[in-house]
Amino acid sequence: MRPVNKVLPGDTVSYMDSQGRMVTHVVKSDYSPYGEAKLPLVGNIGRYCSYCENCLNVSNLEVEHILPKSQGGPETEWNNFLLGCKVCNCNKGTVVINPTNCHFPHLNNTFLSLVYDETGRVKVNPDLPPRSKSKAENLMKLTQLDRQPSTSNIPSPKDYRWHDRYKTWNLASRAKELYQSNRITVDDVIDQAKSRGYWSIWFTVFSGIDAVLSRLISDFPGTCAACFDPNNHYAPIERNPGETDPV
Repeated sequence: MRPVNKVLPGDTVSYMDSQGRMVTHVVKSDYSPYGEAKLPLVGNIGRYCSYCENCLNVSNLEVEHILPKSQGGPETEWNNFLLGCKVCNCNKGTVVINPTNCHFPHLNNTFLSLVYDETGRVKVNPDLPPRSKSKAENLMKLTQLDRQPSTSNIPSPKDYRWHDRYKTWNLASRAKELYQSNRITVDDVIDQAKSRGYWSIWFTVFSGIDAVLSRLISDFPGTCAACFDPNNHYAPIERNPGETDPV
């Protein structure tokens, strides 16, 4: 899961409106109605679900309450917003988890929290220290990204996230072959990744190819560059070193 830097109230973001105009916006503490925060969020972290990482049209993105309104989360506060697809947003609303005991992409290096494979599966990183692993497991419970056919946790009829990850892995693998044979450029890879989404899959598939990894960090809006070590092939590093949960 892509770790992101959320800007603070008073910071400036830029986004394109529906008429093709670039808008510069000073982020507010409160948005009422909260849907008015959608375009500033897109300007900050791009038009991607903060959890499954799908790339969506702005009209299909939802302003997602980190602490759901049904559980007492503030409805209009910028600090309680991320972006979500409909599936992830609905899933989160059905699970009660103490947010202080859960990883979130704007607070933790969530690329360390989870691992992705060629089947479309997502799993909690087994190498995490105990405290971090417990919070990553709560992130999985919250988002239900581990739903997969032929398992005890099958997806709902409208949940195609596993299939989209599987297709994206194949696309990224093909792009890697083309890139390594000099048939496409870094720009071509990044264009595909940005239009498709599923950042963590591209970052996993292109592991060790620094020219692509650096662009995946710089070209996806709001990606937390401090979560990756440019001196060690952009390996993920702790976001909160020295804390009980360093991830």
